[in-house]
Amino acid sequence: MEATKLTMNWNAEPNAPEVLLSVNGNTIILDFYVNYFLFHKFKEDAKAIITFKNCHKYSFNSMNDEGYYQGHYRYKYTDLPWGEFYKLNSNWQIDFPDEHIVLSPVADLINLNHYLFFFRDNTFECVAESYSIKFY
Repeated sequence: MEATKLTMNWNAEPNAPEVLLSVNGNTIILDFYVNYFLFHKFKEDAKAIITFKNCHKYSFNSMNDEGYYQGHYRYKYTDLPWGEFYKLNSNWQIDFPDEHIVLSPVADLINLNHYLFFFRDNTFECVAESYSIKFY
């Protein structure tokens, strides 16, 4: 599995990120607490918002760290360490959770990317054109 780790110098809060997902058309917004334990540049109540633009489909499921380490997900912890945000180099047309929501039809396959974020109690995946992140 080829993947690019996107959580450099930041990450989600490891115990209770309290992820909120909202959908507006084909835009997905994830709002969550960041890890101030490990990254001291953040205060205790610091949050992040990741916005995925031109999202084709997504999955927000209940796969947690325990299930992942027990081998209940299609990736292995040796391939993708838990608790990180990745851009995957995959064939997302066949390599995607069975249970997902399609937001819009695919117009241009070349411009879409496969993203994956392992939160403590959830796993988020989407196929989108791009993402942006803001800390507050």
